[in-house]
Amino acid sequence: MAFFKDIVLKTYKQRLESGERRNDIIDIIMDEIKRTRTGGAQKQEFEDEFEKGAALDTTEIKERNYTDEESILVANAVLFFFAGFDTSAFGIGVVSHKLCLYPELQEKIYEEIIDVVGIDGKITPEKLGALKYMDMFISEALRMSEMVPSTERVCTKNYQIPGTNVVIPKGKVVTIYTEDFTQLEENFINAKEFDPENFNPENNPNKFAFQTFGQGPRNCIGMRYALMVMKVAFINILRKHRMVRGSTMQDKLKMTPEMTHFTGGLPATFVKRED
Repeated sequence: MAFFKDIVLKTYKQRLESGERRNDIIDIIMDEIKRTRTGGAQKQEFEDEFEKGAALDTTEIKERNYTDEESILVANAVLFFFAGFDTSAFGIGVVSHKLCLYPELQEKIYEEIIDVVGIDGKITPEKLGALKYMDMFISEALRMSEMVPSTERVCTKNYQIPGTNVVIPKGKVVTIYTEDFTQLEENFINAKEFDPENFNPENNPNKFAFQTFGQGPRNCIGMRYALMVMKVAFINILRKHRMVRGSTMQDKLKMTPEMTHFTGGLPATFVKRED
């Protein structure tokens, strides 16, 4: 941890001295510290509904006093790095498994990659955002993985469940088990089967039934980084190779009790494309 702290602090001090910007997590946190220190509220703009739901409403906070800016910066930057790294590794494994099980869908992703990025084209944020079928495939692979069986949150105020007399008291830890509502047809058009079309916006998927990254202001801080890493990885793999199921690959992935890796590994073969 001391290694990461040293890197972040050196970068932070260098940015303060030079005024250099790279539009990364350090710049974002520095901007927020500066904005909240001066009390300058800014209108927020959002890329999509997930980002809008994740925004924190600080309009009611009258006074914020950051007494240890360096600790805030280090804590958030390191959390972002580890959350994104762990989620990326997990996601690449889960999606690779489904690519091997569904070669015909793998070819659809390959065709989209060639259409959008090209066989040797440069990868840009705009091109990553245009890979809509890959987005749907990744989300469906994560939905069907069942690797995140529950989400826990602390209730911040007394909350009466609509239509009932049940009140969840402030401070109560609430555990939400997600498997049941990921399998409901009212939430996904083909909920019982692996089908990337479950995440086609035209089929009205229920975003709250997809809890791999959570939803709202306490969602996974590393989500966007993880998705970006996964998409870049699969572009570079699939436009030159096919992923083929290994002889000992299981139909369903299972994690070890320590939740550190997949039981039996993820045996797959990479076959170079000739076309």
